Amino acid sequence: MKFAKRVLCALLAVCIAAGMAVTCFAKVTCVNYSSWFEPSYNEMNELGLIPESFAGYDLKKNITRSEMTELAVYIFEKFTGNSIEPERTDYFSDTSDTFILKAYELGIVGGYPDGTFRPDNYLTRQEFFKIVENFCYSAAFKPTADSSSISGFYDKSQVADWAVEAAQICVKYGYVTGTTSANGDILDPNGTTTRQEGMAMLMRCYKSLRQYYYERVLSATVVDEYSDENVTVSDVNKTMYVTASTLNMRDSWTSSSTQVGTLSYGESVTVTGECSNGWYRISYDGHTAYVSGRYLSSNAASGNDTPTTAAGSGTAAEIANFALSFVGYPYVYGGSSPSTGFDCSGLMYYCLTQYGYSMNRVADDQMDQGVAVSRSELQVGDLVFFGSGDYANHVGMYIGNGNFVHASTPTTGVRINSLDETYYNTRYIGARRII
Repeated sequence: MKFAKRVLCALLAVCIAAGMAVTCFAKVTCVNYSSWFEPSYNEMNELGLIPESFAGYDLKKNITRSEMTELAVYIFEKFTGNSIEPERTDYFSDTSDTFILKAYELGIVGGYPDGTFRPDNYLTRQEFFKIVENFCYSAAFKPTADSSSISGFYDKSQVADWAVEAAQICVKYGYVTGTTSANGDILDPNGTTTRQEGMAMLMRCYKSLRQYYYERVLSATVVDEYSDENVTVSDVNKTMYVTASTLNMRDSWTSSSTQVGTLSYGESVTVTGECSNGWYRISYDGHTAYVSGRYLSSNAASGNDTPTTAAGSGTAAEIANFALSFVGYPYVYGGSSPSTGFDCSGLMYYCLTQYGYSMNRVADDQMDQGVAVSRSELQVGDLVFFGSGDYANHVGMYIGNGNFVHASTPTTGVRINSLDETYYNTRYIGARRII
């Protein structure tokens, strides 16, 4: 079983690497661009970053809000490999364009207070700065602003308050270089942006984010427990309570160590140490033992609490790796097996039932199982839920470092995403610990 999983992970890594390789794309022919933009134009064509709808565009003309939005979403989908299905079509009173709806849900663009998007308006440079900042956040990259980065620009005071941070980020990371005027270097925040300027600046952003997203998200693996050498223990003295039906006590701080006893749901234990890997050292009947911190709470159980299911086997890391082995499988509504494909709750249902856990089938019902955990306390194997209010319409499994594996959409299938991506961050509603 373990050998098979290693082979699957190796094949997954090869497939991802192959997907990152440069591919020849059909060239999109645009017209009337400056000599300074020609290298960028050729590179964008080689990388397949120019939408077919741009064919025949005069690139010295100003870019509209609609055109910039389409370009941003097109490039976002290229480097993340992720494509969402818009949940609504009525965000704006003046457009239902799919790219604009996607960009809004991804957090790349916003509208005006009157409910319009104004797709045919020309994009100002400071609006572009803001789109680039949002573009970074949508891909879970959180650039830091630096006021000194724009201190040398003559017209820095003309940047609107809502765009100052975005301007600082764009200059600091080299996405924007400014222009030269008789008074010195300027940002020209209220000026319009030509198509070639917008394309060049967004490609610079793409190039810096591509490797980041690949390394931090697309190639993410399960974060296993600390090795013995890396674990430190801090002395404490407190009482905690068991939240699992049955909790194994072990002679060390890993689930692979020797079992020395069991504890029951609601039982109080004396904790004498907190391990840096999330385990606890306890004193029980005069002996020292260790238990997983997943199943201890500072609060005594009430009659309404439901103990964590203990019928299953396998470590959280082992089950998370099993779920990860299905990356690339198709999304099929109602699917809950490798032979058919998976929907989101079907993937969680299949992976956990294979290890003996009793699972509900629908995401919202799965959110009623196990024990609730805060986002700051997420551990490998926890189920993460997305939706609106307290209703969950999507679920995945946390694999560590802010990433989770899930059956995403019919377009993308089973894949890895980051909880910090704007789309998932704004829809996150909670987590449950089953394992």
